Amino acid sequence: MAKIGLDNFLYGLLTEAADGTPTYGVAKKPGKAISCNVSISNNSATLYADNVLAESDTSFQSGTVTIGLDEYDVETQATLLGHETDNGVIIRNSNDAAPYVGLGRIVTKMVNGAYKYKVEFLSKVKFSEPSQEDSTKGESVEFGTVEIEGTIASLADGTWSKAQTFDTRTEAVTYLESLFTAPTP
Repeated sequence: MAKIGLDNFLYGLLTEAADGTPTYGVAKKPGKAISCNVSISNNSATLYADNVLAESDTSFQSGTVTIGLDEYDVETQATLLGHETDNGVIIRNSNDAAPYVGLGRIVTKMVNGAYKYKVEFLSKVKFSEPSQEDSTKGESVEFGTVEIEGTIASLADGTWSKAQTFDTRTEAVTYLESLFTAPTP
């Protein structure tokens, strides 16, 4: 299996009911996908008895996701980071609190010479304010993009991710969109 592409970032605001049932708001596209890095931290514990390993556990603890985008518009920033906007102006306040969101993407793969489309969905992510780095135009043009990092947590039932592979892009997009209330046009 060779990964050969990444596209279709979608996110939606997460609401967890009192019983822990998650629902996601309208699917929104934060920008065109450039990169995605998911790093997972696991619990790790071992128990030795009678001088041998008797029990061990390596379970999900938390994680981080860093997504690279071509554009990071005001509305996306405000939604993902809990900021307000006023006539296209983003207003950042130290008391703002970022909401939890569900975040999905499609990874294009080649398996035995055939294209496959894997939907990767993170159930509960909270993004944090990104650093900003800008530079002047020199002798040649260099494109600058934005990266934003989020913390991955698990839902009340322990679910932190879903993944499914499809034979067609259409099936993958339909499944990804079905995880949210409705896709944006």
